[in-house]
Amino acid sequence: MSLHSQFRRWLRELPPEAQLSQAADVVVGLSGGADSLALTRAAVRVGLSVHAVVVDHQLQADSGAVARRAAEQATHLGAASAHVVACDVDGTTEGAARHARYQALGHAAAQLGKAALPVLVAHTARDDAEGVILGLIRGSGAASLAGMRPVTFDHPVVDAGAAWLGRPLLTVTREMTEQECAHAGLSVYEDPHNSSADYLRSRLRTELFPVLNRIAGQDVSANLSRTARLLRQDEDALTQQARQIVPSLLSPDGERLDCKGVMAVEGALRRRIIKQWLSPTAGALTSTHLERIEQLVVNYTGQGAVSVPWPTMDGHAPDHARLAVARVTGYLTIIHEPR
Repeated sequence: MSLHSQFRRWLRELPPEAQLSQAADVVVGLSGGADSLALTRAAVRVGLSVHAVVVDHQLQADSGAVARRAAEQATHLGAASAHVVACDVDGTTEGAARHARYQALGHAAAQLGKAALPVLVAHTARDDAEGVILGLIRGSGAASLAGMRPVTFDHPVVDAGAAWLGRPLLTVTREMTEQECAHAGLSVYEDPHNSSADYLRSRLRTELFPVLNRIAGQDVSANLSRTARLLRQDEDALTQQARQIVPSLLSPDGERLDCKGVMAVEGALRRRIIKQWLSPTAGALTSTHLERIEQLVVNYTGQGAVSVPWPTMDGHAPDHARLAVARVTGYLTIIHEPR
């Protein structure tokens, strides 16, 4: 199936709340690389009104020229508009650059249309495959190994102003995007960060995957991406079960979680139930947080409360207190303890 056909399939499978009409306005995140140029071309070809937004992270001396060139190519491809947005990155990590990029794309999506526009980004099968390997290296569970969603409303770009985030190319390989660009005569920018040994994801891409491909005798990205999608289905099903169970395990005041009830459910659901109960109150929870809280249920020997992140952008607690989960009279209870 061609890249163009897979994009059209993604359009047909959009959920009702994310349907796009013919010539609908969308923001496309464009870097000038093969993946985002192929995405821009495909979005234009299916009839969408594309507003290409190139985020200049200003991390390299020639970043401004690269951004302008990408915007020019978007215009050449038929984009309704092309914008270069400079942003300041707070730090030098991949995460810092990603946060700044999604902030810029979300703000653009809130400003370029009469209402908030969706943002389309060019994640491909290779990105999903890299996510699987990273999750395995870190000892993560199914939630981290599961693939990215083709459409999501729960994302920093939405918090920054976008209607939703779309990933039309998740079933597309890197080879397909490169072929698309070559066929269209596009000049592809190769970000040096993508091959830098300073970043783990880059080392997977340039060192590990070539070895895996040689051993397997094929490009393993598509297979790993398929595994990620299957895990996503399993993770979504288990999370939905946990969501349905939580109300039956709450205390009469609706705030605490009954340890006896949590203990009675299957092990695969316990941490998901704890996460569902705690997520509205706490910040980003890691598997370590959930494992320690689960021990308050299944192996309680009088241990103290487990600290969890505050629900703030940086996860830092106020100086005067910490947020924690304790076992109190048979219930998991959220407490605020003085420092």
